[in-house]
Amino acid sequence: MPRTQTTSSELGSEALLEAAEAIVAHAANAPGVEDAEARVALTVNSFCRFADVGPTQSAERARLDVDLRLRTKGADGGLHEASVSGQSLDLDSIEALVARGRELADVSPALDEPVPLGGAIQGDRSKLRGRPDAQTVAHDGAAKAPVVDAAVRRCEEAGLMPAGLFDTTGVAKALANSAGRAVHFEGTRAGFSLTASERDGNAIGGAGWNEGVANRVGDLDTDSIARIACEKAAPGVARVSVEPGEYTVVLEPSAVSSLLLFASYVGFGAKDVAERSSFLCERIGEPLFREELCIRDRWNHPLYQVCGFDGEGTPTRALALLEKGALTGPVTNRLYAHKNQDDPDASTGHCIAGSAGPRPQALSIDAGDQSREALVAGVERGLLVTQFHYTNLIDPREMLLTGMTRNGLFLIENGEVTRPLTNLRFTQGLVTALQNIAGIGDDLDVAGALFDGEVIVPSLRIDGFRFTSATDF
Repeated sequence: MPRTQTTSSELGSEALLEAAEAIVAHAANAPGVEDAEARVALTVNSFCRFADVGPTQSAERARLDVDLRLRTKGADGGLHEASVSGQSLDLDSIEALVARGRELADVSPALDEPVPLGGAIQGDRSKLRGRPDAQTVAHDGAAKAPVVDAAVRRCEEAGLMPAGLFDTTGVAKALANSAGRAVHFEGTRAGFSLTASERDGNAIGGAGWNEGVANRVGDLDTDSIARIACEKAAPGVARVSVEPGEYTVVLEPSAVSSLLLFASYVGFGAKDVAERSSFLCERIGEPLFREELCIRDRWNHPLYQVCGFDGEGTPTRALALLEKGALTGPVTNRLYAHKNQDDPDASTGHCIAGSAGPRPQALSIDAGDQSREALVAGVERGLLVTQFHYTNLIDPREMLLTGMTRNGLFLIENGEVTRPLTNLRFTQGLVTALQNIAGIGDDLDVAGALFDGEVIVPSLRIDGFRFTSATDF
């Protein structure tokens, strides 16, 4: 059984593919096994958390994951399936994994609708293999130290308390199955974030925040990220309160991401539509939104790229999910392509291995034609929102969300940002918010939220955004 060096700066997805193919060959020869599919992934990560004293936590770590899906023929003549996981490529470990998979498959119910495994990918697969950045993979604590020091010094000079995270990750993954499918990928991610807070304990909540995310660590403008975080903290300026109610808001990309990411988790998948729990139900094809609003799932976006195949090894299609004012339909995996179109090979490539159904992984909103300054200038009285916090889903059919503003809420008066505010809680339907978009920014940014994943979005001006309660911080 091939082995992978998990401490190497060379991620080696080709070696992982070799390992996955060997696992499949080993499993396929086991008694009673009809089909086998193996996924092998290696993640190499380095991170540094820091505060005013400098680094407070740092680590350099590697994790190997092996996932095996087996199908066995039961005494009832049906196909029985089980999935098992491990963290070693040792032959003994793989043999134990195969044995455990067979045991679980044999006691599992027969599949109601067994869908064949996907076969060999036709055409050029090179675009699926990614473009890892060696500098990002090798970026250790020593490389991060000067950036952390510079951010801490900037906060000290502004009289602010820093709290931040500098994180770099390299990932390699491969999938092989007994039907001849074989794909592999390597990629990298770098992120730097800073929260700059007032030192005065009475100014709780007086904080500014900014973050940058890129495929290459060299593309992060860490100086600019730190500068903007400090500016948003508005040190020494007293915060005032406003009454909850409906406001025109300018949402910066991070705030937009907190809302849009929930459409990744729930709603855009075919299983959600089939179960009538999706906001797409009764809305597909209806002209409900402004013509220029376009939401896509685009794994190969020029600003940020992710893996180009899904948990079944199917190439992921770049799709428009909301185009020309209308929702276009859900994403699928092989099961739901079979259910909806009687053709598993019609899958859009959005299987999430081990999850309940397909979902998009790389949502984006097309840029508009207004600068962030122009979006603000069009507001007579409203709010500029940097970030939302603790966003949660209340009603999936309306994508009704609730959460709080965080790390930079500002009053807009007569087209100008005038002063910082204490935070507000919102309760707002995403569908209604998208219908009430009054301006789309030209400032595309890679943004994330508290959960996993990133989206690529501009700032948005939205009318009638509903805030339901106020805070004193």
